[in-house]
Amino acid sequence: MTAVALALATPLAAQEAAPADITAESITDTQIEAFASAVMVVQEMSQEYMPRIQQEQDEAEQQALIEEAQAATITAIDDVDNMSADEYRAIGAIAQNDEELNARIVAQLEDMQADNQ
Repeated sequence: MTAVALALATPLAAQEAAPADITAESITDTQIEAFASAVMVVQEMSQEYMPRIQQEQDEAEQQALIEEAQAATITAIDDVDNMSADEYRAIGAIAQNDEELNARIVAQLEDMQADNQ
């Protein structure tokens, strides 16, 4: 699974275009590290909420859980040092079309996962 797929695994509020001041070339190692940390947070939120959403039979309750998950995910991303939900979306959107940036993110994720073992 690519970093972009991981990053976008949990639906966030409407995706926005990348801000004009963020380009693949301008993304620093600090931003890559923060993005990778945010990806891991998004995975945790997905693991927490997906079973609850899937088990919920009532459509309105299911939608409420989805909205709760989205809000909690955005808050969790904003709590990552050096990252905001807008930056997260922008970097994820750029990485979808930039193999080099995606490779940098994947390498950072692999390093972080190795450190956690």
